[in-house]
Amino acid sequence: MRLSKICVPYVRSSGPDEKSSGQPSWRIAAAFAMTAILAACTTPTQNLGQIGAVKGVLGGITGDEPLAVQTARDVLSAGGTAADAAVAMYATMTVTKPSVAGIGGGGVCVVHDRLAKKIEVLDFWPRPGTQTKSGQVHTAVPGVPRGLYALSARYGRLNWGQLLASAEQDARFGTPLSRSLKIDLDASRDKILSTPSLAQIYSRDGELLDVGDRVQQLGLGALLTSLRVKGPGEFYNGGLATQLVAAVNNAGGTLTLADLNNYKPVWREATAVKSGNENIYFTNAPRAATGTGDITGEGELVDVLNRYLADIDNAPASAAKGGRSGFVVVDLAANAVACETTMTEPFGVGIGANAFGLDLASGDVAEPLVGPVLKINPNVFEFYYGIAGTDTPAGATSQIAQMAEELVGAGSAANIGLNSKGVSTVNKVSCPAGIPPHPESCQFVADPAGAGMALGR
Repeated sequence: MRLSKICVPYVRSSGPDEKSSGQPSWRIAAAFAMTAILAACTTPTQNLGQIGAVKGVLGGITGDEPLAVQTARDVLSAGGTAADAAVAMYATMTVTKPSVAGIGGGGVCVVHDRLAKKIEVLDFWPRPGTQTKSGQVHTAVPGVPRGLYALSARYGRLNWGQLLASAEQDARFGTPLSRSLKIDLDASRDKILSTPSLAQIYSRDGELLDVGDRVQQLGLGALLTSLRVKGPGEFYNGGLATQLVAAVNNAGGTLTLADLNNYKPVWREATAVKSGNENIYFTNAPRAATGTGDITGEGELVDVLNRYLADIDNAPASAAKGGRSGFVVVDLAANAVACETTMTEPFGVGIGANAFGLDLASGDVAEPLVGPVLKINPNVFEFYYGIAGTDTPAGATSQIAQMAEELVGAGSAANIGLNSKGVSTVNKVSCPAGIPPHPESCQFVADPAGAGMALGR
């Protein structure tokens, strides 16, 4: 990752609603800040912001796109938190895996911060745009810029601009097409070739690009530059917002200035389910009141997982379209982030602001079926387990089956019939002895059926 070669003091940035508990003199605050900066620049082990600042064990990442995973690992190596790495990973995926994680989509994450002793959910799922006239294609309001900024502001350590720099360069100068994205291109061949904005990027002379072919996205690079330099404010409230709305409406989509102005990510409490000495934290509670009974065993977790299976059985048809991905990041301090990304369907609906490389998710927004999950000890706040999948009916069923076998007991998922609707990949991190005490117990696993990557320790 091409992180800027600067020294960054270890300070946690605050969100827009967070206020200091005291009122220290600005001179004292300035003195402490200068001391921290000098210490960071003169002590090699404190050289935050540079790859290699952290020696030895870093933590790890697992996800569906290798370059994004490598970028996230570089952030951990530079001293970033799991939240920093998750932001950089998602930003890179908007370039290298936009089929499931474009800027015009959204996501949901469950976040654990050990120092703050908090586990909470960040919801920046896309929301339906406002139709202003007949004949428009229903598009979504993007949640990614404000969602990632909120994650960085509350739980990050490195500078926001640093976290987007690599993705910006990848878009501007191009990257080799990965096998992971090639799988998505082939699955959406007709859509790619019939959508001018997508065909221009991913095809040559009427044929789809192949693995290793260079993909360059200058418009997206310019959009990422704006987000890196100005933050998300210009995207939602400034002159850029006005341009985006005009472009989307000219292309036949649904988006208004009010849609962008009013979009805000939501922090909320995670759904906790007891499992031995630990809690399993979900991003949302199951909607079904009763479960399928397919998972055998006793306890609250068995009941909840069976209710999720009932949700999957009742999922709307749009849930099978795909356009979703999942990743997990954990650092040595036991901070962890598990996220699900979505474009509501692969590559969105092919409508957006072409000049900015922005394709929007469909306005037919289906809620997560299961979503990403973390297992944390609520007493000492150690990390034990994280899992996230594609969350189509197929992916969600596979995720539930794996969770049952690993968290309930071997054989407990023997009665589950795996669903065939949609893409099924599941990525996970398992640390049976817990971290930070026992990082050697961790296993980082990318679904062997996909083309992703897992990097750990």
